[in-house]
Amino acid sequence: MSTQVAPRLRIVYRSSESENDKPRPSYYSKTLALASVLRAVESLPVRPEFVFLNDGDIPPERLDLMQAHGTVRALDGGSNRKTFRAAIAREAALATPSDDIVWFAEDDYLYSPGAFTTLMSAAEAFPHADYFSLYGSDALDPTTRGRRPTLRDRPGAEADPQAQAAGATTWFRAYATTSTFGVRSRVLRADAALLRLLPYTGGAWDTATCLAYQGYRPFRVGDLLPDGDTPALRAVARGLVRVAVNVRSLRRPSRRRVQLGADPELIWHMEILDPTTRTPPSAKTITTDWGRLAVDTMFWAADRGIPVPNGAGRRMITPG
Repeated sequence: MSTQVAPRLRIVYRSSESENDKPRPSYYSKTLALASVLRAVESLPVRPEFVFLNDGDIPPERLDLMQAHGTVRALDGGSNRKTFRAAIAREAALATPSDDIVWFAEDDYLYSPGAFTTLMSAAEAFPHADYFSLYGSDALDPTTRGRRPTLRDRPGAEADPQAQAAGATTWFRAYATTSTFGVRSRVLRADAALLRLLPYTGGAWDTATCLAYQGYRPFRVGDLLPDGDTPALRAVARGLVRVAVNVRSLRRPSRRRVQLGADPELIWHMEILDPTTRTPPSAKTITTDWGRLAVDTMFWAADRGIPVPNGAGRRMITPG
């Protein structure tokens, strides 16, 4: 009798030398983000493969940390879109027809210590699931008919009879997430062309990506027309790509993917969003003390000789 092999994990960590102008918490730094990933990996029974894809010159201390934990590759990207497409192409070429998980990570997320053990618990417990997200509480209502996606009126797993627990969280049908997500290796290989097309749609292309591979039409008629702010030729090209994506989302039932999200969320995109414009996270996620987790991560890093600066470059916790 054959025994099922537990899925393995491969982490593809995209990092850039540049910073954007997003409002950040006082403790934010890309070194803190990387330290939290390394901390989350520590509790896994099998060490995952680490691949660091770097766009530009990474500060020496952070680069040394990457080289100590995995393979480092340089990308000539210049934008999130270009580096995402390059990462997908590279990993799809290496993908196997297996249920292993490839985790695509951006470099400004704070991870809880149990994030990856919980992810892998879900990967083993829910073999029907194709994609996994640890950030985002928007929940999909798969019971509605038609090809336009519908949000559930409650975030996360709240009042969802279909939600199931695995690891340290409860899993629900996710509406969308960002460009930080997990996907089974065999699914990545099949979906690579679609994943690489979506960044050309502009706007919130990560949300459009999640909807398209789940078999929903991401764009309405108004989204296909010039908006008056984009140069004409670019607007026309973008509209044509969006039409193509809508057509590509017409997938056979066997090709419509299932994406599961975590409640509470196990990672945090370290940016301060306007509460009047963002979708509220689940009640369980709201109770997470990310500031306390950041400090705990700094102490964990200091115990291992990793100094973590805050956003202003001051040393908050130092080894010793």
